[in-house]
Amino acid sequence: MDSLSGSDREALLVRGHSREWARGDTLVRSGEPADSGIILLSGLVKIHRSAVLGEELVFAIAGAGDLFGEISAIRDAARSASATALTAVEAAVLPARGLRSYFSKHPGAVMALLDLTLTRLYTADLQRLEFVAADSLGRVASRLVELAERFGEPLDDGAIEVPLPFNQDELASWSGASRESTARALRSLRELKVIRTQRLRMTVLDLDRLREHVARV
Repeated sequence: MDSLSGSDREALLVRGHSREWARGDTLVRSGEPADSGIILLSGLVKIHRSAVLGEELVFAIAGAGDLFGEISAIRDAARSASATALTAVEAAVLPARGLRSYFSKHPGAVMALLDLTLTRLYTADLQRLEFVAADSLGRVASRLVELAERFGEPLDDGAIEVPLPFNQDELASWSGASRESTARALRSLRELKVIRTQRLRMTVLDLDRLREHVARV
């Protein structure tokens, strides 16, 4: 949404209807028809799917301003992933027909959609490189930096308060690491006084030092 002009944002939102989900609710399921796009207005959502053996694969965390299900604006398809609310969520749901009509009339928004798609491809490629070339600490640190930069709230003492509404298994999946390796990485970062963790929240005590541990690929 930040990529759109004010008039384009307004024109997009009026084509949808508002909906709310509670923590743990499923917004969309993998394999369902992609008949709408969803713009998050508040809250956090986990984008994920189940692998062949049933384990969960976490692809991304989405927050306010993010659009997903945008493939419905281009062609008929099935959902490639599920989306589950990590917190209470408010969103605008836009039917596929409305999305297609909108993009046909707003060329500037088409460029924003292309930029979104290319950014996601780049991020996916970068994460695949991380999985091959970086250790668990580096991959976990990368995900924590992403959370801090996208969703963190600066505190008066320079620290950053970050929502952490998922468990270590989910963080491990998102990081491409085992639960044990993820636990060790978090413990190491706590011992270095880079982060402090509490239930459902994390405080980044020194973002620059956390960045020093990010995966280098």
